[in-house]
Amino acid sequence: IQVSVPSQPSSTNVVKPNFLGISFELSFMTEYFGNDTSTVPSAMMNYLSALRSRTQDTPLLVRVGGNSMDSSWYVPDQGSPMVSLIGGPANANNQPVTYGPMLWAVMDKVASDLGGANYLVGLSLLQPNSSNISTLAGAAQQGLGDNLDSFLLGNEPDLYTSHGNRPSLKNYTLQDYIDEFRIASSHLSDTSAGNVLDKHNLGGPTICCNWNLDAVLNGGYLANFRNILKYISMQHYPQNNCFGSIEYQTPYYVQHANVVSLASWQQSGIAVTTSGSSPPLIMSEFNSASCGGIPGISDTFAVGSLWTINYALQLASVGYSAAYVHTRERGVSYNLVAPPDGPNGGPGAWTTNPPYYALLVVPEVLHSNSNNGSIVVDLNIDSSRTDTNSTVGGYAIYDAKDASVQQIMLFNFANSSVSGTSDAMFSLPSSAFNGSERQNVTVKYLAAAHLEEKFNISWGGQTLAGVGDGKLITDDSASWIVPNKQVDCTSGCTIEVPPSALGVIF
Repeated sequence: IQVSVPSQPSSTNVVKPNFLGISFELSFMTEYFGNDTSTVPSAMMNYLSALRSRTQDTPLLVRVGGNSMDSSWYVPDQGSPMVSLIGGPANANNQPVTYGPMLWAVMDKVASDLGGANYLVGLSLLQPNSSNISTLAGAAQQGLGDNLDSFLLGNEPDLYTSHGNRPSLKNYTLQDYIDEFRIASSHLSDTSAGNVLDKHNLGGPTICCNWNLDAVLNGGYLANFRNILKYISMQHYPQNNCFGSIEYQTPYYVQHANVVSLASWQQSGIAVTTSGSSPPLIMSEFNSASCGGIPGISDTFAVGSLWTINYALQLASVGYSAAYVHTRERGVSYNLVAPPDGPNGGPGAWTTNPPYYALLVVPEVLHSNSNNGSIVVDLNIDSSRTDTNSTVGGYAIYDAKDASVQQIMLFNFANSSVSGTSDAMFSLPSSAFNGSERQNVTVKYLAAAHLEEKFNISWGGQTLAGVGDGKLITDDSASWIVPNKQVDCTSGCTIEVPPSALGVIF
């Protein structure tokens, strides 16, 4: 398979190694971080430390939010547990809680112990005149300090009508939203931390589904709020599993052309954000299917690992500056990791799920030799951007400073459990690395026995299979682990990628 690598990137969108962050549903923060600063699980810190060690001088990106953030209540004198479910009937996908300053203390401790984490914090827009908005914002600003990246005001307002959040309105319109955003944001000029609007750290509109981003941006949102916005935010899933039926099975996720199409959602709005007249664009929540994913699909190597990586890099290539993969309560199929049963923060072995491996791979792929960031370009290998029959894909990663090719990623989506599949042989010319003096290259593989695999997954010869403490191990006896290879590319080279795997050339 011939691989053509352009001498210059076709994009100017610069991303950092921390591009792929984690979005945690507020309601279940205690399952991952314990009840207070004394019960933060060591396994969770090991998981996060492995990620932070790969993001160079950029902090790990973490979002605290979701549907529950919009419907929950901040209680200034709540101690431990830092988050408590509110009793009574609730939608399984929106479980409101009360939470207090201990949450910020825990998140601040996590950031300190990791050597850097920045937080996106949700603010409710359900009651625009509520004093709880400013109470929460002031407390979060004081508790997190420089670790607070931005507030996201409102969560998926384009669903407020269908979710019954505005019962007095037949249709919640863009103008209704802009009016409410203005009211709610005005309260942020007077908080316990002062005027937080002066920090220009608001994000929105955080739409997901029914509104067009360009219509929002050009319909008054930017004109009214550009001076207080840090990010333009969106959230999107390829499908939902909210009503017991789904549209796509696993093959959809391993066709590269579908990832290209998915990332072009809101393309005209993306063009506005990359034109220089808008704050940068982030995907503040995504995963393989909304409402908790799809058992047997979301929790596989094909979807949780390969698709998440492919989609994240595609987002980076079209104009996003960050993307956050979502995780929820125990037992949800698309989660990154699974805490042990028992009390929050208690003992027991953790389980690593396929999406976590994506978070290990992406920052290494986006490593910048100059520390100035990277530019991601889809190589359209084998016409994979448009041909759904193609079983391969690939990206080149350029240094933002001198446009030199730093890494090349190659996918082989063929399923090794199907007879007749074989290694994909990618032919790279000697000019693949921009005529640099690079000769011997290292190829690292993310691999599994087959696309449906859930646990036996390896990256760079290491795995977390059967490991309960979140620390990668080397297992030379496992047949499904693909070791690193050294390849001489002085005069061009052939890179072999086994089926159900990806290879990254460093």
